[in-house]
Amino acid sequence: MAGKTLVPIDLSDMETSSKVLAAGVGHAKQDGSSLVVLSVVPHMISGVDYRYAIRGETGGSEEYDVKAIVQETLDRLNEVVSDQLPGDMKAETIVRHGSVYERILEVAEEINPDQIVIGAHRPHLADYLLGPNTARVVRHAKCSVNVVRTQ
Repeated sequence: MAGKTLVPIDLSDMETSSKVLAAGVGHAKQDGSSLVVLSVVPHMISGVDYRYAIRGETGGSEEYDVKAIVQETLDRLNEVVSDQLPGDMKAETIVRHGSVYERILEVAEEINPDQIVIGAHRPHLADYLLGPNTARVVRHAKCSVNVVRTQ
């Protein structure tokens, strides 16, 4: 039975996500694995609404309906996957809410992928102090992790 390739993407950074998704498609085709594309709606502070970010808008809202935001994110993720995957390929899509690296590792534990293909940007000073999500996934994943650099 073919394995799985997990590809977490950030819908608010489509430049990086497009490259990561393309790399994930390449790995899945090469390995004959199925593709699982994940997006995580991060915890939000009051007055900030992730729906603006996934549409590429700025602004905020005092409303915070997690179920509605997760559903909207899933709809957007399905659009992105449909637009960017080759016509002969299908992918499972998953959206979770919470800490980004924790949800990625949680899904990886659930689906037991052969590999994770994840993006990384050039680190900023805060990343060195706090540790970026990608670094945490690399450190704690129980499978191979392919990091796609965007810069």
